[in-house]
Amino acid sequence: MPATIDESRKDDSSAWLKRQSPAWLVPSITALTILEAGVVIAQAWLITVIAFGVFVEALALTAVMPQMWLLLGVLGTRALLGGARQWLVGGASARVRENLRSRLLEQFETTGPVRLPPAGELIPAFDEQVEALDGFYSRFAPQRISAMIVPLGILIFAFYTDWLAGLLLLLTAPLIPMFMIIIGIGAEKLAREQFRSLARLGGWFLDQVHGAATIRLFRAEARVGEQVSDRTHALRKRTMRVLRLAFLSSAVLEFFAAVAIATLAIYIGLGLLGFLTFGPAPALTLQSGLFLLLLAPEFFQPLRALSQGWHDRADANAAAGEIRSLLELPPARPGADEGFNPAAPDSCRVELREIEFAHPGREPLFNGLDFDVQPGQKVVLVGPSGGGKSSLISILAGFVEPSDGAVLLDGQPLTRLSHAAVQAHVAWLGQHSVLFAGSIAENIALGWRQATRGQIEAIAERARVAEFSDRLPDGLDSPVGENGYGLSGGQVQRIALARALLRPRPLILLDEPTASLDPESEQLVLDALADLLAERSSTVICATHRAATIAWADRVVEVRRGELSCMR
Repeated sequence: MPATIDESRKDDSSAWLKRQSPAWLVPSITALTILEAGVVIAQAWLITVIAFGVFVEALALTAVMPQMWLLLGVLGTRALLGGARQWLVGGASARVRENLRSRLLEQFETTGPVRLPPAGELIPAFDEQVEALDGFYSRFAPQRISAMIVPLGILIFAFYTDWLAGLLLLLTAPLIPMFMIIIGIGAEKLAREQFRSLARLGGWFLDQVHGAATIRLFRAEARVGEQVSDRTHALRKRTMRVLRLAFLSSAVLEFFAAVAIATLAIYIGLGLLGFLTFGPAPALTLQSGLFLLLLAPEFFQPLRALSQGWHDRADANAAAGEIRSLLELPPARPGADEGFNPAAPDSCRVELREIEFAHPGREPLFNGLDFDVQPGQKVVLVGPSGGGKSSLISILAGFVEPSDGAVLLDGQPLTRLSHAAVQAHVAWLGQHSVLFAGSIAENIALGWRQATRGQIEAIAERARVAEFSDRLPDGLDSPVGENGYGLSGGQVQRIALARALLRPRPLILLDEPTASLDPESEQLVLDALADLLAERSSTVICATHRAATIAWADRVVEVRRGELSCMR
């Protein structure tokens, strides 16, 4: 199920983004902005007083020294306020992004691997799209508060000094926000298209990496290289469209601000020269005119900054739609009772009752399926590809929900078990095991955070991991690369086996655990598995094609076209 933006909800993306920020952020930024507005006005007034005293009244520098020291203090205060604001918004942005990444990981865990979109879509959402929210919290959100408070404060003093100058500022100010909103609508649409293109390219490129061996075998490197070039070129064009719009809008907004300031300067100049004799123009002085001229750039500066931050808002809204669609993915077990955590026995009885299941867009796979496994029994599922073996394992693991029927573990519906209870009851091992960059011990302990060093070493010994880790310089603390780089397929699978069985669980599910291994590596993994199972009374259900796996089974069940038949 791809993670796409719901167009009917894109309008409330900004509201969703606001809800993610800490409650203290807006009040804190508002207080700092009010102080900053006062400092800006005081700075303009002090510069005016000093300039008027020195150049018009011909005062000595010693006479205006108090104002100069006060101006120095005001400048320092303004710098401190700016630094404090950046520190606050930077910390809030980092906290929001960290929280969202944690929530995404939790969502991925509860959704399960079957219902999740492809990894090529998850990785951009977890990385680039979450990172795209930084501009909203560190630039747009504080600039929006500044654009409401600072111009208002300046406008009050402008009207107090010269109401006609204040009116000019009031009439020209809306030009920037209006143009900013018009441009922002197009920018948000382009940003959304760019994020979608990046997600599609990421998924496609990940598929090519996974199929690199096949590409080499068929001598298709040149053709794939051309496809990479074409797709990246298309993404570059979309990205440049977003940047072109951003630069164009910034230039136009700067033009409007410059025209507005020039209009005010012309009014003040004509008033001082005596060419304007209506309204407050005759009362203009060099001091009041200079004060208004110094305030004019400060009046438009927050609006210009907000217009630049508007593109950050557009990017954040586009990214928020993708992130929200992932956070709202349905859980693998929507009816789970998080307060229901029964104690895990040594083994459990597994029952499937009237199971109805079909993959999206396909014919029903299971139609009224019944299946029983006694506690401690070791059952192997065999049959042709597409018959339903892996689907049955996914249903038992809780990765997918049947459309009808029930999965019972010791008489308790699987759908009622909390996520923690399922983790305590069910161990799962697939054919494509994933190792993370870190030590062997860390990869084993990933299956149980409370594991002690002694437990890790014991399971490594039983899973035959110690056979090769003892030959490494740091033993179990030896680093391994991502996806087991530097290890053989059999070694990776033995580490994954140790991780799956580190915590004693009553039900062990194995989905083609040796399908990608050569016979020698397969036998090592099966021997390690047999040794571990000999020490435990866990119920085991294994889907496989390999004859070596069938040998240790108590029952062999064929799965063909959704139908089960006992072979042994």
